[in-house]
Amino acid sequence: YSKIRKLSKNEKKSLNVLCKGAALRYLLTRTYDYLNTPKNAIIKKKDPKEYIQKLKIHNKFNSFKNYYN
Repeated sequence: YSKIRKLSKNEKKSLNVLCKGAALRYLLTRTYDYLNTPKNAIIKKKDPKEYIQKLKIHNKFNSFKNYYN
């Protein structure tokens, strides 16, 4: 992405918060669906645990540099 468009300093500072928010949103949505979807529903329930792990990773990061190799 940064080859096409460089991130601003504010965007870099906000990256961690945005990633945490996205992981939390998926975690909450999947948890709600996991607990409230009827057994005979057409949709497949997805385990929310994946996003607990992702949220833990984002909580460990303290800089946008953690997102780059």
